[in-house]
Amino acid sequence: MTKQMLLKVAAVMILGMLALPAFAQNAAITLNIPFSFQMGNKSYPAGAYGFTTIREDVLVLTKDGRVNQGMSLANHIASQQWNDRRAEVRFQCYEQECFVSQVWIPGIDGGLELRPSKVEQELAARTTGKYMALLATPQR
Repeated sequence: MTKQMLLKVAAVMILGMLALPAFAQNAAITLNIPFSFQMGNKSYPAGAYGFTTIREDVLVLTKDGRVNQGMSLANHIASQQWNDRRAEVRFQCYEQECFVSQVWIPGIDGGLELRPSKVEQELAARTTGKYMALLATPQR
């Protein structure tokens, strides 16, 4: 009876490991953002932040070692011009508001493009935005 139970537990564990996405590489970057910004529907002050993923379509923002300061859904994007060793966060800025728009993390095939929030969509309808990119440091 115990042997059967152990076999069932082992089978469930193996199936669970096979079901994990290959994307879960725990790649991360850190950078100092010298201005306040928005990600998703939340505003953040200037400071040192980290970006990582928990799935291929979920970007996680960290600060001071605290995981999950914020999360946002993102679309996976590819670029032939992107160097997979370069860590970068791109912002779309309108007037005095900047929004995280793309995050490029070494070790992840391609980048992540965040879906614009309602506030960003409203600003984009009224004015032309400007892109700004900040280089980041890959975490080891």
